[in-house]
Amino acid sequence: MRKNRNARSIRSLSFVLFFFILSGCAGLGKPVQEPQVTLVDMQMLEVKPFEAIFQISLRIMNPNEFPLALQGLNCDLKIDGKHFATGLGNEPQEIPPFGTGIVPVTVYASTLKMFSSVMQIVQQLDQQRSGMQPLRYELTGKIRIGGGLNQSVPFHTKGELNLDGQSR
Repeated sequence: MRKNRNARSIRSLSFVLFFFILSGCAGLGKPVQEPQVTLVDMQMLEVKPFEAIFQISLRIMNPNEFPLALQGLNCDLKIDGKHFATGLGNEPQEIPPFGTGIVPVTVYASTLKMFSSVMQIVQQLDQQRSGMQPLRYELTGKIRIGGGLNQSVPFHTKGELNLDGQSR
């Protein structure tokens, strides 16, 4: 009889431990709130006959209660509603809970599309004669998060670029 009681106690304890472990693992599957991403800098690195290479810097704000272990990201940049550049970043970085970090991303643009866009801007200036208007940008992509979460989190942001190179 004592053996049965010990066996039941061990089974009960095992059952309780199993559910504690299971609930702990379920906590790892918390939904990740979408980080806020803003364009903070853009520099031209190189121009080739058919391609221009830029380095953009993105500020990533983590609204989560846990750190985000960034493994990489991909993005598409539109300027004035037209596709401008596509890029990838693979520099691992940890963004602390409720913190920020700057992530460099190399983006590649078609020089043919760039020159076409510049010609449209010049034509608009001739028609408006009111000075340079800021360019609207839209940045979309996905951030790859590791550290046990192993998922891709989308981001989307919009803003304006002054022709002096600063974003708003």
